Amino acid sequence: MAQIELTDVRKSFDSLEVIHGVNLSVPDGCFVVVVGPSGCGKSTLLRMVAGLEDVSAGAIAIGGRDVTALEPKDRNVAMVFQNYALYPHLTVARNIAFGLELRGTPKAEIKQRVERAASILHLDGLLERKPRQLSGGQRQRVAMGRAIVREPDVFLFDEPLSNLDAKLRVTMRLEIRRIHESLGATSLYVTHDQVEAMTMGDVLVVMNDGHVEQIGAPLDVYERPASTFVASFIGSPPMNFLTADIEDREVRFDAGRMTMHHAELPRGSAILGVRPEHLRIDPEATDFEMSVRMVEAHGAETIVHGISGRHDVTVRLAGSHRIRPQDILPLAAERGHLHLFDIERGRRIA
Repeated sequence: MAQIELTDVRKSFDSLEVIHGVNLSVPDGCFVVVVGPSGCGKSTLLRMVAGLEDVSAGAIAIGGRDVTALEPKDRNVAMVFQNYALYPHLTVARNIAFGLELRGTPKAEIKQRVERAASILHLDGLLERKPRQLSGGQRQRVAMGRAIVREPDVFLFDEPLSNLDAKLRVTMRLEIRRIHESLGATSLYVTHDQVEAMTMGDVLVVMNDGHVEQIGAPLDVYERPASTFVASFIGSPPMNFLTADIEDREVRFDAGRMTMHHAELPRGSAILGVRPEHLRIDPEATDFEMSVRMVEAHGAETIVHGISGRHDVTVRLAGSHRIRPQDILPLAAERGHLHLFDIERGRRIA
């Protein structure tokens, strides 16, 4: 396998720049997830690594080799697409072997590689079936098998689970991680699903509008988001934001006030952020109150949506609760989980 290095990579379509100077290092054997909303440039970035899109500026290296100007076939990468891209008239075995056959790989070696990939992917009994005889999850595993048999330096995944139902996505998340760990592969995985990103990645790359907003371990990104965008995109339900004024250690907003214990706080206006799970109902609380608008009862947890002053607020509570619309809830915020962001740019300040 091999390390991936992106140095000030840019992409323009005519005069419109859509990727704005991305710098990224993917260590050998690491599983990196690029996550962001639709249209943020993540798939374009992946296609540039694959060689399917030209790089307008900057450089891409794989295993220390500059591949910026190389054709896809010369980069030794394998890509798994969203739509599987299987040949309907070929068997599972022939679909997996197709790339090797084009290269002129000896038949005995093809058979050995296909059988190994089928064993890894639990496709042993399906090799003579056609794609139409397979489930969505089985088709995705066949597409992965075609990538595995090539023994590439890098695996690239372009939203491979987005066509699957919710239950099957969970299963396939586990499968892809299991395969990654068994192969020790270097993988770059693109998704718009932040649950996929949090549960699958060793490292997250959060993108927004062609820029990298933050790079870090999933829990680090979750616990210390670099911006209001990251804080709202990573985490479900998203973080609550309240416009506040700061004086000394006191944070005041239209529906309440609280003291923060950070070592240093800026004076003036800022955005106070607190995640729904870091708010609790407390009859003795003096932080602020919320008027309930809607309650989502999930059994294991309860999501309460409401309004406090002029701010929408969401609270996530463990277990079941008898809360109804129009109820007034006294809320307390966990002091160790408060965030402050610059009001102009939305960047983290505390």
